[in-house]
Amino acid sequence: MAAAGALLALAGTFALPARAATTGPSCGDHLFTNDLGIQIRVLWAKNGAIQKFEIVDSKENPEEVNDMEKDLERTYGPEGTDAPPLRIVSFKPGGSGGMMIPDKAVDSCGRTLSFQ
Repeated sequence: MAAAGALLALAGTFALPARAATTGPSCGDHLFTNDLGIQIRVLWAKNGAIQKFEIVDSKENPEEVNDMEKDLERTYGPEGTDAPPLRIVSFKPGGSGGMMIPDKAVDSCGRTLSFQ
């Protein structure tokens, strides 16, 4: 009976949803470079979740940039998902009828981020 309970508890641990393998430093950042020279800066939020992946040098190779971002996501988790919300601080014209789109925002660490 005890063995069945232990087995059930063990099976329950494997049924947990997948999570990022590692959280980052609160408000930290790190520049990652792959073998091709592509550089992506990872910005961590105040809670250790990924705030943003900033492409520093793409070497004009979008496929390799995407592969590198996916590798970083597998290690640290997706950007913006578990991070505190951004506070939009400026807008720019971006569409017909006077529509404005976000231009800059401040994250939980006080960093100003630009939207491309």
